[in-house]
Amino acid sequence: MNVNQTISVGDLAPDFVLPASDGSTVRLSDLVGDGLVLLGFFRGHWCPYCRRYLAKLQLHADRLREQNVRVLAISPEPPATSETLARELSLSFPVLADTDGRVIDAYGVRNRFASARSLLPHPAVFLIDAQRRIRFREVNRNYKIRTSIRTIFHAIAETTGSAG
Repeated sequence: MNVNQTISVGDLAPDFVLPASDGSTVRLSDLVGDGLVLLGFFRGHWCPYCRRYLAKLQLHADRLREQNVRVLAISPEPPATSETLARELSLSFPVLADTDGRVIDAYGVRNRFASARSLLPHPAVFLIDAQRRIRFREVNRNYKIRTSIRTIFHAIAETTGSAG
């Protein structure tokens, strides 16, 4: 269920620079030139649905890499918390810390049902191509519902013109 129409398929993905769970800094525009980026927003380390979804993405990380897709996960939590989560779940992709909510807002995924000061994002997935265009987006109001892996691979196949 799409929540916000300000960022649509075909739009230029907002660029950002965020600290990563491994201590590095990640700039979206540095990653998109030679493949696709799968950008996923999640609520936090404390959310069992988020943890399960990140673990599921990790199960498919090799297949995503084989298709030249880089996975980035973004939450409003600080880098130290992201690092602990990445270690606990043995994630091979960066978990980025958007502690001020600028990226959450730029992508239009802030949960407005939460308190006015909350940085809680709706679960969301964006597929971004080499020209930084959004090729797929799904934002869910229900925190229990996540974009299926099958849907992600279908979107990748449509974007690359491959059988997936």
